[in-house]
Amino acid sequence: MAIKKIRYSVLLFLFLYTTSYGQRYAIMGALDQEINLLVENLQKKEKSQKGGIDFFTGELVGVPVVICKVGVGKVNAAYSTAVLTQNFDLKGLIFTGVAGGLHPEALPGDMVIGEAVLQYDLGRIDSSGHFTVWPFRKITGGNFTDLAIPADKYLLELAQKAANKVVFKAVAGRKPMVFTGIIGTSDLFVSNTEKARWIFTEFGAIATEMEGAAVGHVCRSIGLPFIVLRSCSDNANNQAQLNFSQFVGPAASNSSQLVLGMLQEIRK
Repeated sequence: MAIKKIRYSVLLFLFLYTTSYGQRYAIMGALDQEINLLVENLQKKEKSQKGGIDFFTGELVGVPVVICKVGVGKVNAAYSTAVLTQNFDLKGLIFTGVAGGLHPEALPGDMVIGEAVLQYDLGRIDSSGHFTVWPFRKITGGNFTDLAIPADKYLLELAQKAANKVVFKAVAGRKPMVFTGIIGTSDLFVSNTEKARWIFTEFGAIATEMEGAAVGHVCRSIGLPFIVLRSCSDNANNQAQLNFSQFVGPAASNSSQLVLGMLQEIRK
């Protein structure tokens, strides 16, 4: 009887421990600049490598997290998300980083909270050269119904709530604005005013980047809550490359600050 009680106590402890501490929030970014601030603030930090990817575990503002750099582009993003989700017990995933702003009022430093993500470079070009975008393809065959993948409602609400409290870094002497809407993804760094206008008018996307929808597709496939946060480093126009180099630092910092704000809301 005593041995059974001990076994029960051990099992109960392990259950409570893994329930309370085993699950983490994942934080991902494509570039070093997009995760450096968060890694630097990590408490109880430990580093491990899985599948060629460095993972940093610990706590941010008292919340257990795992942070990793996924690399640039949809393939790297999908691979990194697969490795991450197979090796860590997660409550949800937050993707942070920079993007090209597409909204007419968006400027470098502004925040974009992704209520949904879509990819706009998958589809068909017909004999006349017309390009038709397809929804994500199912692994089992066929297409999904909608182009866009919605973010998790709880994480979306947290991001919007946190955005009202975070003090973002001013860029070019201007206080950043916060937008909520669709984020477009492709394997293209858009530096073309006409292309940027097409993405905005065709899909209603208010920012363009290179990883978010791939991460969202994996998360949707396995039922993991996710959200993509982006700060504008440029406007995806003809000056995008120059502006990116100039503003990637403060933009990445603003996105990281919103992540920290979300985690503070989670801790409450």
